[in-house]
Amino acid sequence: VALRAGWEGLGNGGAAVTTIRGLALLDPHFWGKRPVPSETTDEDTRRWRERTWSFVCGGRYGVDDPVAMPREEWRRLPCARVLVTVAGLDMLSARGRAYVHALRASGWPGEAELYETPGEYHVYFLNKPDREKAAKEMEVLVNFINGDQVSNTASRMDA
Repeated sequence: VALRAGWEGLGNGGAAVTTIRGLALLDPHFWGKRPVPSETTDEDTRRWRERTWSFVCGGRYGVDDPVAMPREEWRRLPCARVLVTVAGLDMLSARGRAYVHALRASGWPGEAELYETPGEYHVYFLNKPDREKAAKEMEVLVNFINGDQVSNTASRMDA
């Protein structure tokens, strides 16, 4: 949605662009046709991931679509800040990290922050909301929404 706002604008028929103050992506489901080193090469698992992505997007976007992974278009992202969280044991985490690095290198003028929770799997905070790591991630998100730096709230890894 944020990327579409940068392409098309928001408001009266897309004529007026509204700046989005921040975008938080919690354990994003970035994927691609070609596996990166942390991803499985098992064809059944890869097909399942692609079907999941197709379901989430209503079949409108493939796994390599620019909506899913950064390219030149990301320079027009209409927000000042982006927070991406990843879980260290999540096979999707490499693409989340790559997203942050590519966004920083794209010419986009905003601030991209990465928060990684070591020793956890994809969206662990949904299954373990009462755990300390989930509380720390929630604190990071709340501080991000309040305009605070992620690095001031908990350990942050920009690897």
